[in-house]
Amino acid sequence: MTDKGQLQRSMHLWWDRTAWGFGDLRRLLVERGAWPAPRLALADAQGGHWKLVGSRLHPLAGTGKAAGLLVPEADCLWGSLQLPAMPRAALGQAVQEAMWRVSPLPVQDVMTAWQATPQADGGWAVDWGICRASAGQDAGVPPALPDNAPVYLQRSGRAHPVPGPGQQAMRRRQRWIDGLASAALLLILGAIATPALMPLVLKREAVVRALQHVSNIEPQAAPLRKQLDELRARAAVADSLRKGLETSLPLAAVIEGLSAQLPDDASLDRIEISGSDIRIAGVANNAAELITQLARLPSFADVRASGPSVRDNSANKERFTIDLRWRTEGGKS
Repeated sequence: MTDKGQLQRSMHLWWDRTAWGFGDLRRLLVERGAWPAPRLALADAQGGHWKLVGSRLHPLAGTGKAAGLLVPEADCLWGSLQLPAMPRAALGQAVQEAMWRVSPLPVQDVMTAWQATPQADGGWAVDWGICRASAGQDAGVPPALPDNAPVYLQRSGRAHPVPGPGQQAMRRRQRWIDGLASAALLLILGAIATPALMPLVLKREAVVRALQHVSNIEPQAAPLRKQLDELRARAAVADSLRKGLETSLPLAAVIEGLSAQLPDDASLDRIEISGSDIRIAGVANNAAELITQLARLPSFADVRASGPSVRDNSANKERFTIDLRWRTEGGKS
């Protein structure tokens, strides 16, 4: 068997057992009064009257009008058999064929009732019962019953239906009742669930309205957003300028401090300023003495020659390059 065939077979088995389970559950609910079903009155050969609820029999007092025939257990023959795995719809034909082997009378002369239970291996366990087809007439059942009245076989306080026109009418009636009861149950569940779901519905409506409001406001806010972006850009430039002013050197103070300490015989050719770092280059009679003088100033720190002094014969002076760092206020570099 191919994988597709195996899957189809598994699906059929699952569906058959699900349908059987719902049917058995409905029977249990009907017997406990938790599910609506027609109450059927049955008459037996001894003149007794019974009320059928699901599959259970309850004796009735008096001689009311009966709608079906009940064959006593003593007039029936009961047994069981095992059937292989097959669709639920094929059980009736399989049981009918099995009756040819087990029935002591010709099949056309008996009435058969059966009940199938699914097994773990996929097969079915069938409990069956048979009685003479003329059991009702032979026992002298009152002729008030119609010809198509449903027939049941009694066993252990339960009634098992015999397939026939009467049973088909009962099944159709039960399907209508099941449909109406299911619709009513869904309505009740919906009414119960509505208060619980209402907060979620309201929250969803609030979110939808908020999104709609945002979508309506967004086109109106586009010009304002552009202006805000420009303001942010200008604020960033102003902030960078402010930081630059805070960290930049007081150029006038630097020039004044250098001018005050440079001897008359010294002159500067170049001043380079990078942050708080300063580099000066020029000529002086004694470059080492100039470095010593600058190092004594509180405004300068880390005064050092960036290279050896070179004698400039044309000016008869030493050419120097000095690196130093400007101290911030408070004397900290």
